[in-house]
Amino acid sequence: MRISDEHLEHLIQHGYAVVPNFLTPEELAAARRNMLRYVPTAEELAATPERYPWVFEEAERLQTEFPFVDDALNHISTHPELISMAERALGTRNVVLSQAAIWAKYAGTGDFEQALHLDYQGNTLVVPRDDGDYRQINLILYYTDVDDEMGPTCVVPSEAAKDEPLWPPFRPRKKHPGLYRKEKQILAKSGTLLIFGMRTFHRASEMTADFGVRLSHHMIWRAAGHAFQGFHLWSHLGEKPELQRFIESTTPRQREALGFPPPGDAYWNEETVEAVALRYPKMDITPYRERAARATQSRPTSTV
Repeated sequence: MRISDEHLEHLIQHGYAVVPNFLTPEELAAARRNMLRYVPTAEELAATPERYPWVFEEAERLQTEFPFVDDALNHISTHPELISMAERALGTRNVVLSQAAIWAKYAGTGDFEQALHLDYQGNTLVVPRDDGDYRQINLILYYTDVDDEMGPTCVVPSEAAKDEPLWPPFRPRKKHPGLYRKEKQILAKSGTLLIFGMRTFHRASEMTADFGVRLSHHMIWRAAGHAFQGFHLWSHLGEKPELQRFIESTTPRQREALGFPPPGDAYWNEETVEAVALRYPKMDITPYRERAARATQSRPTSTV
């Protein structure tokens, strides 16, 4: 178990937890290769900046959302260890991935400093609760080392912000200097995972290094049962070939994390099994077909 119960206890008590070496060296290398299909290395950018004008002009192009080309980043987004963490933190098996995006920041290309804030405006129609399956879990996974010059994430421990109202979600430095004095920098080696709550004040800090790139992967997990929460329903991306390929190649449990009905769900019957098999011809439909067949056999026979 890479994310221990002690990590989750720290998350609940302090609003955040840091998990060093979350990724294996093999997973980390594969994720970097996958991410570099979207963005240049720091060396490539320095050598040929003319190829990458959008790095300087269009910061939003430095963020790319799930599903990804190749599958290394897709598998990390739905990693079994993250599913297990979400189940334990939310107290339910019915958990889903709500958001997954990669982000590249290059030293010397812009101002990445943020105000302390909460992330919930785009993730719920109300305000966040931080108990039971109402929790939403934010994650940042670092694919490069982050020292104090590479714009480390800053978090305010929950006990230091317990008297702060939930609205408004932003805390400008000039109006709230005391809150900034309580923040902690997250200095991380590549492969480190930061977990924090939707009620945890945090921010990106300024990049002061002269050279380098900061590669990170941002995710949100939530319980599936609350329709007023969640950044994405992945069905709106159902036409993307990257998502079709991943659904065909991954496990039933990882599909569930995207909102796919599990084997044994009442959705599955003879008609839907065969139609879904046509939509995803390379997917192993066996678990769904077998459970649907057993459910049909177990239904009582009408005597009327």
